[in-house]
Amino acid sequence: MEINKNYEKIKEEIRNHDHSYYVLDDPSISDHEYDKLFKKLLQIEKDNPNLIDSSSPTQRVGIKPESSFKTYKHKKQMLSLSNVFSSKELEEFSIRIKKRLIGVEDYTFFCEPKMDGAAVSLIYKDGVLVKGVTRGDGETGEDVTSNIRTIRSIPQQLLKNKFIKIPEYLEIRGEVFINKDDFIKLNNQAKKVNEKIFANPRNAASGSLRQLDPFVTSKRPLSFIAHGLGEISDAQIDNLANFFDTLSKLGLPINKLNKEVKNIDECISYYNFILDSRDKIPFDIDGVVYKVNQFKYQDKVGLISRSPRWAIAHKFPAEEATTIIEDINFQVGRTGILTPVARLKPVSVGGVTVSNSTLHNIDELSRIDPRIGDTVVIRRAGDVIPQIIKVISQKRPKNTEKIIIPTKCPSCDSNIVQENQSDWEILDSSNKRIKIFSSKIEADNYLNNSEIKSIRLSEVKSRAAFIKCSSQNTCPEMLKGSIIHFVSRKAFDIEGLGQEIIKTFINKGFISTPAEIFLLEKHKSELEDLEGFGKKSISNLIDSIEKSRDIDLNRVIYALGISDVGEATSRSIANEFRDINKIINASYMEFIDIDDLGPKVSTNIINYFNNDSNKEYVNKLITFLRIKKMKNVSKANMPFLGTQFVITGKLLNVSRDEIKEKLINLGGKVNSSISKKTNYLIVGENPGSKLNKAIDLGIKVLTEDDYEDFINDSKKNS
Repeated sequence: MEINKNYEKIKEEIRNHDHSYYVLDDPSISDHEYDKLFKKLLQIEKDNPNLIDSSSPTQRVGIKPESSFKTYKHKKQMLSLSNVFSSKELEEFSIRIKKRLIGVEDYTFFCEPKMDGAAVSLIYKDGVLVKGVTRGDGETGEDVTSNIRTIRSIPQQLLKNKFIKIPEYLEIRGEVFINKDDFIKLNNQAKKVNEKIFANPRNAASGSLRQLDPFVTSKRPLSFIAHGLGEISDAQIDNLANFFDTLSKLGLPINKLNKEVKNIDECISYYNFILDSRDKIPFDIDGVVYKVNQFKYQDKVGLISRSPRWAIAHKFPAEEATTIIEDINFQVGRTGILTPVARLKPVSVGGVTVSNSTLHNIDELSRIDPRIGDTVVIRRAGDVIPQIIKVISQKRPKNTEKIIIPTKCPSCDSNIVQENQSDWEILDSSNKRIKIFSSKIEADNYLNNSEIKSIRLSEVKSRAAFIKCSSQNTCPEMLKGSIIHFVSRKAFDIEGLGQEIIKTFINKGFISTPAEIFLLEKHKSELEDLEGFGKKSISNLIDSIEKSRDIDLNRVIYALGISDVGEATSRSIANEFRDINKIINASYMEFIDIDDLGPKVSTNIINYFNNDSNKEYVNKLITFLRIKKMKNVSKANMPFLGTQFVITGKLLNVSRDEIKEKLINLGGKVNSSISKKTNYLIVGENPGSKLNKAIDLGIKVLTEDDYEDFINDSKKNS
């Protein structure tokens, strides 16, 4: 009995010391004294193995590796947060709260830094940790209990407190993360032994949690901070401020920067404080979270889809960083256009290691004037391609030289041609401008169809838009790019044709146009002789090609790779003409009459089919295909006809492709850039400059959850 009491006493001592060291960052004893105490506990357990249970500090590591993780269905859904990106949007959030709390004056807000780590749920029964689960999709996560136990800042057993009754069941939500300094050390250690380098602390934390061997996880510098409540029995707490105070007293780590505030103005002040302090905070954060403080008012405000109405994340602006240009070269795309690409000294921007940045075109190259050795400012927002914002001229090395525009294609050595774009204006008899066009074909069409007399056409200006490989059919990079596009998921969706395989087939002479993919079976015996190819893999490839012959008309149009003809435009063209031969022979006016086709796209389509070799290619291609008959689509079922959308930022609950597909099926058009014609911007995490532009233009901004409600309302009203 005495041994048991002594054993429990030592366990409690160690828990208190762990709390002081890992949570409070205020060690209560020396390392030497702690080690002596820990060894004493180990000796008792060695002599009395019957005493050992899962709450012991010695049981953090030692569980044998798992073969796989079991799934766990959350008792209460782990919700994601909607995002706002400006004070104006935050005011709108406040107004929505007020509408749902009419007559309530005593509610407050609770503010927290938004952790950028891996969300987990911790379940305690009678104060003992029994389960640790990842967020997963919010409904179901993975049971990673053995790995959770290795994290020293997570107590195996809650601290006893004479003023607090420990609930029989307590579920804590929080974030597993790695401090910035610890992350640098982790990657430095990995470099020494030639192991994988992590892109950012969030990925490192998430990957560490999903190690099948807990011993590996135990070597990773993981920490934990609690930020929410899941399920609780015998709840006696009425607000978040008291809840976090209670958690701290029970030994769970909380963020010391958390703060209760009275109103939205104080929320904004808190945001500005955290933003200014961002670099000093030892771990990554990507914004601030505001929550209605009182639990009873949270229930009253309610939920929306997968997010609470009573909480919102106020995201930080896109991050910038400086780095050095190590090289600049030119890449050849599938249309032959050469794009200058800066090779950068790797730098972390917006949580991702960046080593390349496109300079888009020679106009951009001329504007920025980047040179090898230059120090440049890089900006990245969400999953947007990193951009070079500017060169820091004061840091330019001596004797640097301007980048020379190539005269030969780096892929096939063909001549490089410079293609110019001109603006064209229609003038009346007094030389007054009536209208301006971005292409001559548009202007000519206006002239031919105008009833106004005495008008003429004039070229306004000529500007170098891009440089291009002059080869039409022999450039390997152009061919490779066109085939990659041709077999992509949104086109023919042919499995088994990756970039390296396509390159091999081109080099062997098996493919000289995308259409010749359908003749690969003739080379079956030769394919089987290639290194890395077996009969089974070749058979699967041939089957995939055969299956792809049955295809929708819109996919065929998309697969052609006509400039500016994307997924939505392809669908619009298919719905309008319903026959490939009608498309080939259609006029400019027939294309321009389609609701979401502008002059530029219509011109590109006409130019494509006016090219005899393109027309010959398409006619050959369709002989290999079984194009499916188009279904009749009622405009009544397409509430978004003529409506233009842009999607930006990282989406949490649904993929970008899923949103695009849904919007397109409902008649909408999804563009890549913001313009005055854009009706809605759908935003995820880290939206960057597109959000700012949308706000400036007065474009309606939808979060993920706003979008879902928007879709449902539109369907009801159509």
